[in-house]
Amino acid sequence: MSHAEAFTPLHPAAGATKAVIGFVSELRHAALSEEVRHYARRHLLDTVGVMIAGAGGAVAGKAEAMLAAVRPPGDIPVPGRTRRADLLDAAFLGGTAAHGIELDDGFRQGSVHPGCVVVPVVLALAYESRASGVALIEALVAGYETDIAIGRACHPELRQRGFHPAAAVGVFGAAMAAGKLRGLAREQLANALGIAASSAAGLFAFVNGGADIKRLHAGHAAREGLQAALLAEQGIEGPPDVIEAHDGFMQAFAFGRADKARAIALPPKVPFGITDCYIKPYPCCRHIQPAVEALIGLVQDENIAPQEVERIDVATYRIAAEHADTGWDDFASAQLSFPYLMGVALKHRGIRFEHFDETVRRDPWFTGFAPTLHVAAPSDIDRLYPQLRPARVTVTTARGKFTRQADEALGSRQVPLDYDGLRAKFVGLVDAAYGPARAKDLAQRLWSVEAMQDVSPLVEAMTE
Repeated sequence: MSHAEAFTPLHPAAGATKAVIGFVSELRHAALSEEVRHYARRHLLDTVGVMIAGAGGAVAGKAEAMLAAVRPPGDIPVPGRTRRADLLDAAFLGGTAAHGIELDDGFRQGSVHPGCVVVPVVLALAYESRASGVALIEALVAGYETDIAIGRACHPELRQRGFHPAAAVGVFGAAMAAGKLRGLAREQLANALGIAASSAAGLFAFVNGGADIKRLHAGHAAREGLQAALLAEQGIEGPPDVIEAHDGFMQAFAFGRADKARAIALPPKVPFGITDCYIKPYPCCRHIQPAVEALIGLVQDENIAPQEVERIDVATYRIAAEHADTGWDDFASAQLSFPYLMGVALKHRGIRFEHFDETVRRDPWFTGFAPTLHVAAPSDIDRLYPQLRPARVTVTTARGKFTRQADEALGSRQVPLDYDGLRAKFVGLVDAAYGPARAKDLAQRLWSVEAMQDVSPLVEAMTE
């Protein structure tokens, strides 16, 4: 061994890409615990419901119209839609719909949204190949864990550099889910990661307006991840060790320098991340939901009327506080706006889709309410994130001050949404498109997916 070799420090993220490839290659459904499989079914059920409801969104509809103007339909059913698509367009449209109504799942410690990039890919590929439910769940878990592991290693630096983790990291989850379902060899999986890295994208500038692009981010990541796997299957090569390499993903998107990159943690070294993903009960930004829930709890318990409120102070973490100046001129921005969401919570004691209609947003009451809200990110609260998602809300009235702190929102592992709540969310979303009987039947079939030898009829049942 040379002198130089003896004293060269080990790269902090050395072997990160190989760890992902090894995990995905070796993953077997039979080795998954019932807990992991249970959570996989939960997130499949949840994401399909959101995809079907999200297909009716304005951005998803315009995306389909754009595709219809430039090429003919394909053979793959897209949940919630009538027109069929090719594989890549099915992933794009499904991802856009799944991320389009702010009800998709997520992983707090990485600020990623695995469902909206992984589920559209596995549904499209599983339909095309007539895959079994076991193979679908196996690929879904591979995609989720890849997305979660990379997102966790890069958070919060990636977000602080202005990137949208759901999109920038999501492309890897989509690629590995696709690679698993296509049965790619290790070398092909490595190439898929290398190719996907050059398609990683997504800026967080939408928080300042123009939030329609946020919906497209998940569709882009799903499509590009799938395409990366298909290109690798054809023998296209990508850069090796692309996650941790010099000029690779971690350096470019998160840390600025390769030697600052972090190690990747995957099962069995850490618990399966899919068991710690949240499910959203409200159609709005997850960062704001703890504050919303704290406020709703206060006004209900203390019977505080909107006209009584003189001031509302929110102490939360910095990433959440950055939404304090977001306006509510359009549907998408309103779902990300701290002033608007807190106003809705105060006035309506809940947040529902109809609260984002233009007639509601134009109510001058919200303009009058906004100056009473003051959002800050004190160090004692900010340091708790991402281990927790804290918000301390203080409402000042003539009767006195009332304070409540929420460290997490409903739908997290700490404050779980039980199966009845999950099923109610699914049926409520799908009912609008297909009616209650069909929604309940589809929920039952999705929950039984692992017993299916061919999931293609199930995917057919998700379409109009």
